[in-house]
Amino acid sequence: MTTEPLLRVRDLRVALPAGGDRANAVDGVSFDLAAGEILCIVGESGSGKSLTASAIMGLLPRSVRVAGGSIALAGTDLLRLSEDEMRSRRGRLVGMIFQEPMTALNPLMRVGDQIDEVLAVHTDLPEAERRARVVELMAS
Repeated sequence: MTTEPLLRVRDLRVALPAGGDRANAVDGVSFDLAAGEILCIVGESGSGKSLTASAIMGLLPRSVRVAGGSIALAGTDLLRLSEDEMRSRRGRLVGMIFQEPMTALNPLMRVGDQIDEVLAVHTDLPEAERRARVVELMAS
């Protein structure tokens, strides 16, 4: 029995702005990721790791664009979705832990409140259930 991967990236090409040292930051990246599987992408600084993840999340900088390939999450072509459709999937179906620790958490806001904020934006849970989920997540 063969099951479709949860995430399928095929021949991904991410173009850099004109005038750079190269045309593409990512050129021909392909991989599959099954549910529950962990994938580590390793490479030198500037090799396109973060831009690959940002392309999957639909969070590329304005000056950078996906120039080719495909990204499918649970069989849905993410590159064809509107910003609203992508936003509805972020945090609920797909997430990203950013590598810069100073941007990951707001030091002026309690951690539990930050987790609750994510749940409020990306789920339909009522406040009491969100708070219970925050406690559960922090305990784990």
